[in-house]
Amino acid sequence: MMFSVQKVTIFYDMQQDRLNLLFIDNDEQMLLGAMTRRLLKALLAGLPVWLAKNIKQTQGQANQNEAQRREINQFNHQAAQQNIRAAHGNIEIDKAVTSFMIETINLAKQPRDEGELDVDHINLSFVDDAKSHHVVLAVSAAELHKLIAEMLTKVDDWGVANPWSGAGDVASMVH
Repeated sequence: MMFSVQKVTIFYDMQQDRLNLLFIDNDEQMLLGAMTRRLLKALLAGLPVWLAKNIKQTQGQANQNEAQRREINQFNHQAAQQNIRAAHGNIEIDKAVTSFMIETINLAKQPRDEGELDVDHINLSFVDDAKSHHVVLAVSAAELHKLIAEMLTKVDDWGVANPWSGAGDVASMVH
């Protein structure tokens, strides 16, 4: 089942110790994906490197070294927190919602005609183990940073480090 997302609501389920993502499409249909701490840590371990390698984030600086890429990603992450609005409040689901356990999150970029990469078209695919649910969320690099920041806010007590916080080396976060 392919599900194209227009809106994501994030909340934490304390009883199940899961990060929940409520996906909503254009027709207001809903799917509820649950994410484990292990999966979020795995996503964060590789995400900064993936972004640095796959997204040209500054004009004319294709040959950046690792420190420059990390600094640019950190700046972009901080800018996204200020420039993209998020609504906060209590979550109320007033109808039956199909739920699934997210087992895989795939990142894909969409090249432009000239072969350049477009920072405004990153597809995140959330897939369950049986591959019966396939939820696709198209975001810009800034929206991806905001999504990750909101996830980290919801699971603050998990001890998951923000790879763009500037504290520590990204490689040291891989477990």
